[in-house]
Amino acid sequence: MNESSIYAKLEFLRDQFINGKLIPCVDIKLEIDGQIFTQNVWLEPHELGNVVVVMLATNKLFISNKYCLGLIQANDGTNELLSNEQLWEIGIP
Repeated sequence: MNESSIYAKLEFLRDQFINGKLIPCVDIKLEIDGQIFTQNVWLEPHELGNVVVVMLATNKLFISNKYCLGLIQANDGTNELLSNEQLWEIGIP
């Protein structure tokens, strides 16, 4: 599995959320290049507004892989895109 395909899908899903076409969800099955992922989208409170997290995860017998992208929806209506590493820095996931 190519990680660039996973992150391309995460970027697409994040854009869908920004455009109002994706809402928070839990444990939605999604297939990418023949591999099954679990999609989760949720909001976390943040001092500037809300952090939106878009996560794709795979669970195997001994290994779990999680891939995330996010954004801060600021109280002033602006959006700041967040990488996986930036989400880690603020404690997510």
